[in-house]
Amino acid sequence: MLEPLTPWELSIRIGAAVVLGGLVGLERERKHRPAGFRTMILISLGSAAFMIIAHETITQFASAPAVNGVAPGQAELSRVLQGLIGGIGFLGAGAVIQNKRAVRGLTTAAAVWVTAAIGAACGMGLYVAACIVGGFTMFTLVVLELVENRYFPDPDDDAFAPKPKKGKRGEKDHGDAGEAAERLRGDDE
Repeated sequence: MLEPLTPWELSIRIGAAVVLGGLVGLERERKHRPAGFRTMILISLGSAAFMIIAHETITQFASAPAVNGVAPGQAELSRVLQGLIGGIGFLGAGAVIQNKRAVRGLTTAAAVWVTAAIGAACGMGLYVAACIVGGFTMFTLVVLELVENRYFPDPDDDAFAPKPKKGKRGEKDHGDAGEAAERLRGDDE
């Protein structure tokens, strides 16, 4: 049977969600991603809050009699988690940007998703799980980034970027603006 949370336990759960979400957010902020420090804190905090609200609501109805052998509240936490997963997936999709050449923001979207899981774990008082997931998240975002950059460099980096084309007289090609400037100077053929 679930017991109502004390103000101290509420503070610990919310504080843990803020700290762990903030760590993920600091890493995303360091990379200048749109979902940065404050965003990740809010995602983690919101997930924790939904789980706490579900927990507290269930404790209020715990004294109600069972219906068909099912005590009130047994499925509600699962439903809250299902709602969080769907809602966070939608939020993460907003971080993904697709253009003609590539899809960007997938790591940020994944960080949004896992930060919600960290917050939900904090909201349920599963601190060890939250810390382990937070630690592996930071390992993935920081340490594995170094491995990825070393062994799988991004072809869009400056070292691999195509060199600007040379125009007449060895000048750099400036596209239409360069052609217009040449015509004004009387350099066109």
